[in-house]
Amino acid sequence: MKLSAARPTSGIIEVSGRMVLETVDSCDGWEIKQRIKLDFLRNEGDEFGTDSSFTSYETKDGLALRFSVRNIQDDEVEEELRGHADLESVGGKGRATFTLPEPRSFGLPAGTLFPTTHLALIIRHARDGDKSASYSVFDGARLDGAFQVNAIIGRPPRSTGGPGVRGDVSLLRNQAAWGVRYAFFAAGGQGSNPEYEMSLDLLGNGVARSMVLDYGDFAIDSRLVQIEALPRPKC
Repeated sequence: MKLSAARPTSGIIEVSGRMVLETVDSCDGWEIKQRIKLDFLRNEGDEFGTDSSFTSYETKDGLALRFSVRNIQDDEVEEELRGHADLESVGGKGRATFTLPEPRSFGLPAGTLFPTTHLALIIRHARDGDKSASYSVFDGARLDGAFQVNAIIGRPPRSTGGPGVRGDVSLLRNQAAWGVRYAFFAAGGQGSNPEYEMSLDLLGNGVARSMVLDYGDFAIDSRLVQIEALPRPKC
């Protein structure tokens, strides 16, 4: 991960880091572990580091999610979230409950999706030739509810070369590919600018060969460098 672009007003002149993402098929659900470590350099010469960890378990029927989030800056925990969410039915209403940082519960609107279900549905839209899709998505990474996520689906970006991917590269072959751009809006905030945007070079098996995280004042470019296939479970 590295800095792609930055406005002068951002004060950021350099970003570097790594993301590790693990997706495990556990028969009845998907276990996700993600960790992002970034080092930032400001134009005054100040440096700071962030370390964000996210783990979740989402049932394959899309009706239940458990999640845990920890955000660290310069070795101090800034935020820790933990809880679960459940939906009444596919397309139905739901409820999210936090146990950290304090007990809190609120409703989720009808049609809310959890992250892995959302990804699978976007891939289905892409295979069907749809050019856009919009859903309410809850992942537990914020205390104020679900995002409204608008997706634009198009052709994959042209390859920019760079280092070859190491590991099980067969996972990247013979796959359909699309360029998908997500815009994330706070609940009820569709009339304003998105809180952030994300562009993916997305394959039909759910692997992203590259990703750009655009926070408005600056953007971070991410490139896949290593991929490994995990053993399939005996269910």
